Amino acid sequence: MSDHAAYLDAKRALDDRSLDRGVLDRFAAELPPEPTVLEVGAGTATMVERLVDWGVLDGGRWVAVDAHEAALAAGEARIGDACGDVTVEFHAADAFDFAAEVAAAGERFDAVVGCAFFDVVDAAPAVDAFADVAPVAYAPITYDGETCFAPADPDDDAVLDGYHRHMREFRAGGPDGAAALAREVTVIAEGASPWVIEPPYESGERRVLSHLLDTVEGAVGETGLDASDWADRRRAALEDGRLRYEAANRDLLVRLD
Repeated sequence: MSDHAAYLDAKRALDDRSLDRGVLDRFAAELPPEPTVLEVGAGTATMVERLVDWGVLDGGRWVAVDAHEAALAAGEARIGDACGDVTVEFHAADAFDFAAEVAAAGERFDAVVGCAFFDVVDAAPAVDAFADVAPVAYAPITYDGETCFAPADPDDDAVLDGYHRHMREFRAGGPDGAAALAREVTVIAEGASPWVIEPPYESGERRVLSHLLDTVEGAVGETGLDASDWADRRRAALEDGRLRYEAANRDLLVRLD
């Protein structure tokens, strides 16, 4: 399993406890019996397993799409072609290319799902693309502009400012991912879904924190700021079981058309 796939699997419990159940219940109410669902940025396909386990889905068709072939392959190896009574398909592809192909073929889905996806794409073109293939989108764990580590470090402000600058200037999407999506659509339901990791760590949380520190250090480095000393101090706190992390996220259920 790749490092990226291992990280995605490790954060499953974190996502489980972070999701806003009220928004999820409203999403479930939008679905017809035996729905067809397109998941973009599907990763290792933990979402379909979660929704089957939690009784949201008991049939239908789930199409999992991700450009990370190794992560998707890990999900396919674990799930196969069905999860419970839900048929599952895996497609290694760019989400927008896949949506365009589906739209050109005249195919429609009952919903699009993108967990931690809509903050790493530009909202307006994403909405335009997915409106062609589905009436609603469920966008859980969409970043909402704030990250905090504890205990406090003197370089926190500079590093986290650089982290958000990287989101704005060096890649698609941005730190206001949830707000940007909300501006482009009709919001049906929304709720906070913060990520919180604190000692004592549960299974997999050290891997998640290690990955997040690598991500922040790498992103900030691309802006020209050396965050290696900050990251080393944070890794030492993680090793000692003292590091706390929180990120603001929002779950949104939105109407696309």
